[in-house]
Parts: sequence; structure tokens; C-alpha cells
Amino acid sequence: MKLTKLTIKLFTTSLLVFFLAFPISNTFSQEESETDFSNAIDGEEKRKTWGTEEHKQSLIEEMSSANVSLFVDKHLDGINEPSRIFYKFEKSSTLEDSFVGNVVLNIVKIDEDENKYITFRYLKGRNKVRFPPQIGAKGNPVFMLFFERDSRDMQRLTGGNALFFRSRIRHAIAATDVKDIEINFKGQKYSGKEITFTPFENTKLKNRVTRYKNKKFKVLLSENIPGHIYKIETFTKDSENQNDIVKETLIYQGIRTNKELREIYNKKKEESKS
Repeated sequence: MKLTKLTIKLFTTSLLVFFLAFPISNTFSQEESETDFSNAIDGEEKRKTWGTEEHKQSLIEEMSSANVSLFVDKHLDGINEPSRIFYKFEKSSTLEDSFVGNVVLNIVKIDEDENKYITFRYLKGRNKVRFPPQIGAKGNPVFMLFFERDSRDMQRLTGGNALFFRSRIRHAIAATDVKDIEINFKGQKYSGKEITFTPFENTKLKNRVTRYKNKKFKVLLSENIPGHIYKIETFTKDSENQNDIVKETLIYQGIRTNKELREIYNKKKEESKS
């Protein structure tokens, strides 16, 4: 897919600078007052400088439609007031503990320049992953958080290098195009896109890393879903050990404005007093 010179120029500039229902509790008011953005990172810089120099150059010359959908499209443009996007995370594994958790992308505020200040709550307890807040993201960072956690998890389980896993994922995306699909959400059908890739299929793998040779990644997006990211899924079945099966899914649950959540919180607080 060829891009116009203007689009390439704009993308080059930014590229060279990284790549409903959640329980409402007393943590709501605390989170709003304790948010610290002094060490926040630039959301767009993080999204667009994730690749190697070789990878960046290939993107500049010709980006796949998958790259455009994930790294260029402005997923958060339709959200114009502080809000929280809720996702459910589920891991099903034959060799490790399976679990279900929640992921929240919290747009804490939007300044006069329309920069979004974003924090994340990615699982909890021993599964919790901490990510720094972001400022100015136009794309939805949740897909990068999913890939980042996944890379760290593969490193933990195999002794491999998370940098290697990240590199293979980003290069696979760069060589992938999207497919038009239909998404069903709460009884409604929406037009969407599917991105599917197997980053380790044609890669020489050593030792325990071979378990990921057939690992499949799938990302479903729709402009009708706030934040565009509807579902991210990975599926692994070790060809050398048929009992080693892992499936992980992150799926959109809904969105609430922080004003709505505050009203619900205050109502519950008043009810608890009576």
C-alpha cells in the first residue's frame, strides 16, 4: 500500500522520535487524586518508534495496511471527555494456572490542546503489570501493552529474550495486511478489520522457544468500538508437546465517562450511609 509523500513525511518525523463492567469501589476517588504524570511518556513517540532502524526504513518506504491500522490510525479521536475503556483479559493454559482479569485504560484528562493523559490498570495481584502513564496518545496503547506483556511472559517461560520476541512481532505486523470482517458486540453487527500473523513460523528457534513456532496472533478492530481495539488473541499449541496449549484473549467490554463513574460512586456512597 503506497502512501502519499505528505503522509510519509509526517510519519517519518514522528517515527524517528515507541513504537461493563468493572467493579466500582472506593479506589475511584483515590485514583483521580493520586495520578502523577511527572514521569509520563509521550504516547505517540512510544507508538511510532517501536521498531529497529531497518524496520523503520521499511515502514517509511511502504507500510502494510496492518501497520497503518495499528500505528497510524487515530483510535482515540472519538473520545472527547475523560473516560475509562474496560477490557476483560482471559488466560487458558494446560500447563499453568488459568485466570480471568480486567484491564482499564483511563483517560484522566484532556487538555486545551486535546492531549489525552492516560493511565493503565493491567490485571492485579501476581498477574499485575505496571506500565507508565502516557500523554498525547492518539492511538490506543492497549495493543502495545498486550504485546509487551506477552513478550515478557515468553521470556519468563523460555529463558529467551523479550527483545527478540518484540522484534519478531513488529516485523510480522509490517508484513501483514488487514482483512475486512464483521464484528458482533452485544447483539449489534459492525464492520471491522482482522489482522492475523504468526511471527515465529519462519524463524530459526532454539531450545524451549520452539514451542512458539506456530503461535498465532489475531487483532480485531472496528471504528464503531471506542478505542477501535475490539479483541486481541494469541493461541499456542506446541507441535512437539500436544499437551502444551495456551490461549490468551483481551476483549472490549465497554466505556464509561469519568463523570458517569463519579456519579455512580457518589450514589453508592450515599446509599451505604442510609
